[in-house]
Amino acid sequence: MTSTALLLFACVRPAAVPASAPSADSREILVLHTNDQHGHYLPERAPWLDGEPEIGGTVLLDQYIRGARQSHGAERTLLLDGGDLLSGTPLTDMEVRGSKGGAMLDVLEILGYDAWAIGNHELDKGWENTSAFVSDSKVQVLSANLVKESGGMAFPGQAPSKIYTLGEVTVGVIGATTEGMDYLVSSRAFEGLDIEPVLDTVGPEVARLRPQVDLVVLLTHIGVEEDQAIAEAVPGIDLIVGGHSHTYQTPAIQAGSTWIVQAGSYARSLGSLQIRVGDNGGIESLEYTLVDLVPAAAPSEPRPEVEAMVAQYDAEIRSFYDVEIGSCAETLTRDYYRQSPLGSWATDMMRAETGAELAMYNGGGLRSDLPAGPIQRRDLYNIFPFGNEVVTFQISGTELMALLLANVMAAEEESRGAIQVSGTSLVWREVMSAPEVVKIEVNGQPLEPERLYTVATNSYVVDQAERYLAGAVPKNVEPTGQSVFELANNYVSRVGEVTLPGDARLTRLP
Repeated sequence: MTSTALLLFACVRPAAVPASAPSADSREILVLHTNDQHGHYLPERAPWLDGEPEIGGTVLLDQYIRGARQSHGAERTLLLDGGDLLSGTPLTDMEVRGSKGGAMLDVLEILGYDAWAIGNHELDKGWENTSAFVSDSKVQVLSANLVKESGGMAFPGQAPSKIYTLGEVTVGVIGATTEGMDYLVSSRAFEGLDIEPVLDTVGPEVARLRPQVDLVVLLTHIGVEEDQAIAEAVPGIDLIVGGHSHTYQTPAIQAGSTWIVQAGSYARSLGSLQIRVGDNGGIESLEYTLVDLVPAAAPSEPRPEVEAMVAQYDAEIRSFYDVEIGSCAETLTRDYYRQSPLGSWATDMMRAETGAELAMYNGGGLRSDLPAGPIQRRDLYNIFPFGNEVVTFQISGTELMALLLANVMAAEEESRGAIQVSGTSLVWREVMSAPEVVKIEVNGQPLEPERLYTVATNSYVVDQAERYLAGAVPKNVEPTGQSVFELANNYVSRVGEVTLPGDARLTRLP
């Protein structure tokens, strides 16, 4: 439906929802939304605010949600999440209710969410874990395009869409998951599944729901740019509530006749859409506020049961992760595109613990720097939060040389994340826009082209060999049964002090 009058407001400063009586307008509804919580249950730093205060977390999120419901009427309020509930904090590695990350189901349910969309990180712990996680969710799980190869929804309890009745207004909510699952998720976790094009699945679902409802909402985990493309390609979508790109979207944006919103990440902000629905359906007016969850502006008091739940989980986590196991002489930093101090240390650590001749790690998989000073287990978890398993494989000397050359050129072009390496060194120069080897060694010896070398890495790199290994096919892949975090914890506990590796590994000559 075409809107007859559209009104948009956006607030970039902290704002509390006033505790006023609910509106008497029976055609007015409230849509609240979050996305990309990644297990962040405590307040987190907000770098966009003056002084970078810590805001948000589960307790404050509950306070703001309850304040909004009291203000606008709970029966006319819809609460949605755009996916990636998992991977990011130790909370998502705790086994609760039969799955790692099951504590996030407790969070969704105690806060009263109505639906959440499946994100790519929901599959980080493997297919079996995702299936247990999704099937145990009492909150509706949505994705129209994540399916089994044999047909049907990917997981028990998942649905393509659901219709909600909010007073006199009916709202159809359709889920959509990023099409990048083939490189964002390990092949083992994605075995037997398929990701269909969003346009091919969302379009028919919109057409099916449109005659039945007043509003069509697309709840996505695909990123704000892709949201805009869908809005322009698929008629009949009134609102897209997004996730995946961690976009702090204010004001709301409009593509065609569709409004698009996203609420940042880590449960620090709550999107609030006050919508007046036309008598014949569609958005007649819309007021959007992206509310930063600042403690001083909370519109309601904390609930003891929410505080108790958070405190219980936090105590369990701190008892293991806030334990000092070593020290770091100086901060080890990351570099997504090039060999970095942290990348050199991480690969050295993997080689030392596995006995492999070489080690490799994708630069994008290092999620935090290692600060100077005492090292707690939490510091290592922040670097390696994804739970990827350490594996070994074999690669020929010729394949290794091709990989290193591809790696240095990708770094020059900044075309993809760098593979961090240990146990090998390359000296090269550029000749006629192509890399030329000056010297290449493995553990101080000249590279042998026909020899098979044993490499330690994480399971994601092996799964994405085409992306990272320059066409090399990993041979004799052997799992170790340990995650990268577990390996790092064992290593630092054993050696005590972490020092900056000083050797040059990928050197370009003038």
